[in-house]
Amino acid sequence: MPISDPIPDPDAPTHRPLPLHRRVIWRITWTLVTYTLMLFVRPRVRGQEHIPATGGALIVANHTTAIDFLMPIWGAIRPVFAIGTDQVFRMPVAGWLLRLHNGEAVAQGVKDRAAVMHLVNAYKAGQLISMFPEGNRSWTGRPLPMTPGSGRLVKSLGCPVIYCRITTGFLQLPRWAAWPRWVPWLMSYDPPVSYPADATVEEINADMTRRLHIDPDQIEAPPGSWGFRLAEGLPVFLWACFDCYSVAALEVAPEDRNHLRCRSCAARWAVDVSARLIRQPGPNDLRPAHPPLAVAAARERLTAHFGRGTDPARWEREGVALETPEGSLSRMGGGGAPPEPLMSGRLRMLADRVEIVSATGEERDIPYADLLAAIFGFRDRIVLRTTSDTLLLTPGADSPHMWHHFLAVQFKAGGFSVRT
Repeated sequence: MPISDPIPDPDAPTHRPLPLHRRVIWRITWTLVTYTLMLFVRPRVRGQEHIPATGGALIVANHTTAIDFLMPIWGAIRPVFAIGTDQVFRMPVAGWLLRLHNGEAVAQGVKDRAAVMHLVNAYKAGQLISMFPEGNRSWTGRPLPMTPGSGRLVKSLGCPVIYCRITTGFLQLPRWAAWPRWVPWLMSYDPPVSYPADATVEEINADMTRRLHIDPDQIEAPPGSWGFRLAEGLPVFLWACFDCYSVAALEVAPEDRNHLRCRSCAARWAVDVSARLIRQPGPNDLRPAHPPLAVAAARERLTAHFGRGTDPARWEREGVALETPEGSLSRMGGGGAPPEPLMSGRLRMLADRVEIVSATGEERDIPYADLLAAIFGFRDRIVLRTTSDTLLLTPGADSPHMWHHFLAVQFKAGGFSVRT
């Protein structure tokens, strides 16, 4: 989530300490959450002694699962002020609870000064604040690039930074998975870091990248981990076979939901609780065995193999990267309102725009030049932001992961400045 340049206003009102009823609500919630976590999440936390008992500081964590917003805050024990995606805050009950517990919505893909000032004012009042500098959840555990605004916030505040590294969150609740796994949650807090006044934003972001780095290829699920239906969700995330590269060819084996198979080349893999793919050779399979492949590495094979579209010949001939006959376009509503349908029909991705044509011949184009951001957002929807609108793009039965990937490819190849 991009963060605008935080310029604290010296005339802004100084926040008072949290009112008594808010502190009581926080303590009750913390206690209830603790018993729930001990049963289902089994957290193992190191470095909690580095959280100051009083005074302001910034907790910075890597972001790999849907409950990341909770865990670094829970581990801090003290009330923490945080920001989160506006798509979650649009949900009536969830949004109300998050605001009740010191949360503030931030618009993904655009600069949001109000959300930043929520953190700035809380820090000035001696409160703990928290953010995810990647701005979005990782799908594989691999860290995402730090947003420039994260370093700007740290530099502007001159605040001590406590790094919280979540090691096994991506194994417990992979973003692509249909079911959670019972994997102990490993998390650690580092001692506070204070950056010198002459440190550049680039240097701060580079240090954030180094301190929050985890390598999913090297992380094993701890003893006592287990799961079921481990392959479910993968055929959407891995939108082509990573052996033969046939698009939409992977499926969960119906006789064993812990296995993945390709309808095109007949390859088959077992999926383990460490998010690795283990080839299962068939009786006539002459292909050489290879070590287990992390889901993250399998996805990287796909992105490295394909160019501007799934069909190179059609791309060269017609400039069409992707096409589906059942696409739709909606406008995102506020306050928990459902999206407003705008148009449905044949959806095509071209070099400079996405176009949709209805059954009656009505056509609408979305030029990339008009976009501020194309975010793979909450509930796995492609969110397109313009200066005046927030749209939802639904590619029919196609994998939204595939469409988002090729959108990013078109932006980069065409030189369009669009956040993804």
